[in-house]
Amino acid sequence: MDSLDAVPVFRFATADYPERDRFHLWVKDNLCDCRFEDDGCGAFNAEATGAALGPLVISGRRWPRRPRPLTYAVHRNARRIRLDGQESFRFTLLLGGQVTRRAMGPDSVKRPGDLFFYDVAQANDCMVEAGDVISVVVPRHLLPGSAALVHDQTLRSGIGRLLGDQLLSLFRNLPTLQQKDVPSVVQSTLLLMAAAVSPTAEAIHEASSPIRRVLLERIRHYIDAHLLEPDLTPERICREVGVSRAKLYQLFEEEGGIMRQIRRRRLRHAYHVLSDPQRRDVRIAEIAWSHGFSDEKYFYRLFKAEFGHTPKETSQRRANPVFLPYGRLPSDAGSNLSGWTLPFGVLND
Repeated sequence: MDSLDAVPVFRFATADYPERDRFHLWVKDNLCDCRFEDDGCGAFNAEATGAALGPLVISGRRWPRRPRPLTYAVHRNARRIRLDGQESFRFTLLLGGQVTRRAMGPDSVKRPGDLFFYDVAQANDCMVEAGDVISVVVPRHLLPGSAALVHDQTLRSGIGRLLGDQLLSLFRNLPTLQQKDVPSVVQSTLLLMAAAVSPTAEAIHEASSPIRRVLLERIRHYIDAHLLEPDLTPERICREVGVSRAKLYQLFEEEGGIMRQIRRRRLRHAYHVLSDPQRRDVRIAEIAWSHGFSDEKYFYRLFKAEFGHTPKETSQRRANPVFLPYGRLPSDAGSNLSGWTLPFGVLND
């Protein structure tokens, strides 16, 4: 990929600054009053990574391991709201830690796996137990006006879960994202966001294409995570992923069906095992059996039809293996960016 076509990914680390300044630099663009009390467990160390994708700003934050979870108070009142005049929403996906709202209620505690929605123009008063997190800042005018009614709520619907998958996948693939892909990524993400915060029939219909794509990705991820388990059946996938049997078969109809998809991914995994120079002692019959093929001749026939050569020929080429791609791996990048700030992705006018 031409580096000039890649979306710039930017990084910020408090370790680059004196210890006495780290917390202040970390929270100065949080649009809230933040208070951190040193607990004696070491310096405040935190890192952020992010990128601007058209009108959206995505950022991820993480804290290196420490003996005790780091906590701090966050408070945003009407005065702060009037002063900065921010007109944006924020979606936050917790991967670790916890956020607890001081005004207790049914949705007052956010835990790992929760995706919640925050209106920057409304008050915020909570305690944060720091953990890995991904946030996306969205200009207010790009979402329905009714979105403000969902302020501080956890998005627990099926579409909310799919949106969480989308944001996690998007963040992980930032280093390999190209500028030409940004418009379509932004469009599909905004459609999912609108359907998650304002699930009208029209919004859900408009988001049908990105919903289908994210659902397919979720199912494929589940298949890969349980690929070699003998009880990987359509019934289990439906139950664990939360999709009907009819919908599952519809999603994979163009690819020859869900069982063919499982079989092809098992064959691809077997190809990698046979190509691995470190696994010369593994017998082809054992590989076939461990990948769900009890009939070795059937395995040979399917393998040759998929890759154009037999399992034995693949194993004989171990000295110069040709690995099939599983996905794109992240790379490093770093710089500064005007127009928004890390680590919280605040939009600057």
